[in-house]
Amino acid sequence: MSSNHKKKESVASPSSNAESMKCALVTDFAKKFGEVEDIITFSTNFPRPVLDQKKKQMIVRVLCCSIAAGDSIVLGGKIIFLRPKLPFVPGMDVCGVVEAVTDKVKDFKVGDIVAANNGFMPVGGMAEYMLVDASLAVFKPPSVDIIQAAACSSAVTSLHSVKNVKKGDRVLVLGGSGGVGSSAIRLAKNAGASFIATTSTQHAMCSSLGADEVINYNEENWWERDTFRNNPFDIVIDTVGGGNFYGKAVHVLKSNKRGGHFIAVTGDDPKPDLTTWFKAIRFLIKIPGRPLWTRIRRAKYPRFTTLMPYDETNGLAQVLALIEKGDLEIILDESSPLPFTEEGVKTAFKTQGYGHAHGKVVVKMESVQ
Repeated sequence: MSSNHKKKESVASPSSNAESMKCALVTDFAKKFGEVEDIITFSTNFPRPVLDQKKKQMIVRVLCCSIAAGDSIVLGGKIIFLRPKLPFVPGMDVCGVVEAVTDKVKDFKVGDIVAANNGFMPVGGMAEYMLVDASLAVFKPPSVDIIQAAACSSAVTSLHSVKNVKKGDRVLVLGGSGGVGSSAIRLAKNAGASFIATTSTQHAMCSSLGADEVINYNEENWWERDTFRNNPFDIVIDTVGGGNFYGKAVHVLKSNKRGGHFIAVTGDDPKPDLTTWFKAIRFLIKIPGRPLWTRIRRAKYPRFTTLMPYDETNGLAQVLALIEKGDLEIILDESSPLPFTEEGVKTAFKTQGYGHAHGKVVVKMESVQ
């Protein structure tokens, strides 16, 4: 998918009436990741969102919506503070056309094409229309394709994960064919990494992004490779989670004293059970422990960092600028873009939830002519 779109953009008008819209609806929480066949339905007359004139809000007509691991986590309903009231519209990372704004919105106007999300709670995107806080939207550059704009949210995480990569660093990206990992490879190369290895079954894809070596994790344990042990990495970026990867990375990663840094994008448990406030608080309390411990034992162990919330909107603008300059292209899963139908939305969430996505999964609502 090319990120260039040189023609002047015009968007066809929607066919639905003024009070209702088409959307996907989640009617129950999934028992297992990817098992969405019986919990996602498709409505053709769901009420459109309504502006609150006291807030800086916009109605955006959605052109494309992408999904990520966080969307599948919300469908699982196992995080008490990420458990929307049923039924809800899933997804939140969109590219669309501003249809209406409140008087408090000064930066955008009707007709602007924007990339936007819903902040902390990933809901509202798999619909013809989405209610957006204006502070969570950025202009889409004219030359950036609408699918690339909708799909670039994971690259914001990638950009954050490579901020410590320096010229000459050796970098290992765990999970190089996912939405975050694929962009991390390209961004680490842009940052001047001298050698990039990654774990993936998609050798050709990762090599095309700039990976110097691709390790098939089904055939080889990367932490046992002698060449990595003898010439350890400066940075390991874990986009997979689970599997005690930090404990394994210590064999192939420099100590903190020598500049070694382990970046945990997902953490030890990528699918935590936080169904009660007790479990959630206990989970959150543990987060600072390992980073503190690795700073104390810096002579022996690599530094450990868990990526925390950051300025998503500013990051979105930075990523779109990189796409515009040709320094980044968002890799799409071969199934994408999927049609905005019940089957298309279910396929999107199955692909993401089962962990089968190689690149970003996108549903396309409308075309730009």
